[in-house]
Amino acid sequence: MLVSAKPHIGTDKLRAIVAGFRDEILRLGGEIVFGCRAERFVFGPSGEVRAVVCRARGGEPVTIECGAVVVAAGHSARDVYHYLAGEGFSLETKPFSVGARIEHLREDVDRALYGRHAGDPRLGAAEYAYSKRWPDGSAVYTFCMCPGGEVIAAASEPGGVVVNGMSRSARDGVNSNAALVASVDPAPGSPLLAVEYQRQIERAAYLAGASGGEYFAPCQSVGDFIEKRSGKNPSRVLPTYRGGRVVLANLWDILPRDVCERMRAGIAEFGKKSRFFGMREALLTGVETRTSAPVRILRGEGFTAPGHGNVYPCGEGAGYAGGITSAAVDGLRVADAIVRRYAPVE
Repeated sequence: MLVSAKPHIGTDKLRAIVAGFRDEILRLGGEIVFGCRAERFVFGPSGEVRAVVCRARGGEPVTIECGAVVVAAGHSARDVYHYLAGEGFSLETKPFSVGARIEHLREDVDRALYGRHAGDPRLGAAEYAYSKRWPDGSAVYTFCMCPGGEVIAAASEPGGVVVNGMSRSARDGVNSNAALVASVDPAPGSPLLAVEYQRQIERAAYLAGASGGEYFAPCQSVGDFIEKRSGKNPSRVLPTYRGGRVVLANLWDILPRDVCERMRAGIAEFGKKSRFFGMREALLTGVETRTSAPVRILRGEGFTAPGHGNVYPCGEGAGYAGGITSAAVDGLRVADAIVRRYAPVE
């Protein structure tokens, strides 16, 4: 991180690093409970949380007393949003984005961006980031670009298909992929309607690819997407999602029309900048709906939820980050606030 403008670890190495985090927490006296669901809070007379009632798989409820609670559940813990809304916590909608993963051959991306230097081992797989914003504030952009990576399954609920992307440390896969997403600015109303907006798209993707409950993902070539037709099986660019467990579908029947219109405009715009982007053989696999949380759990200047003075909403799931690094930074800010309050340095 000290020498690289875009530091990359790789999912294969990250597994060991996360295990190292766990070991360090245990060494410092912390406790980690796996397979355990936080079910509800026990409130004090002033709205503070005195304990959290948890339940391990197949076990009896366990009450954990606490002085402070950090709510850092991640952007896919939708049950947390429903629970907090029911308990009177203040939530609001926030902008988010939806779309699909776009895959190109890594060689095509390298050649387009590196030119005659493509293939030089000192460069590694090429990366890109494109965006287009219109006067009305709507936008389309690429997100979480994975050079030499693959499209992965990211569903967190039954009956819904969600995709994401990853790269291993070597970044030497046949394809490179990125999210191609359009911004969504939900209308004022219940924040939970924004969650339902995501869920409806995910269910439509599942129904398009349903094959014995195998969670096949809908896919479509860029050429066919531009022409709004399901088209033919992938040929030059082959899908990486779950070893090719995809089904031909028309993403115009799954994603909202305005999202598809902006994605199509983005393909044309980004293709002007780099000729590989608009290649008809490139592949779209859907749906990408979890770029960030659609909901924000409100907090005040002390990082605590209004009316609940010891509850600290934190990170991407709470609506205060837009990726791995910003979520980590927000975690540091919340931790610092807790230390300053409960154990200030003399």
